[in-house]
Amino acid sequence: MTTYDVTFNTVDGKSLIKRNVESDHENARVWEDAVERFDADHLYIKMNDKTMVSLLRRAVVRIDMTELPSNVEKKANRRDEFRNAMYTLSQIGL
Repeated sequence: MTTYDVTFNTVDGKSLIKRNVESDHENARVWEDAVERFDADHLYIKMNDKTMVSLLRRAVVRIDMTELPSNVEKKANRRDEFRNAMYTLSQIGL
């Protein structure tokens, strides 16, 4: 599974971001996993346990799907940052 942030951009210049969407779909269909359900006129997006948002499909002008780094990549990056910090500190004599 790959994790994405999905941004729904609307005609009025506003955007709605659904974070940490896990999907096995190909890139063009990831937005389907970000919505609870959709029909010909609406997209229904559950933002949290208490909030369900309904967007008119004709008002959505663009959907951006940004792939997030996996947990393994995050751990490797943190480890590399720690090593770089230790190396820098050792170079200045600390």
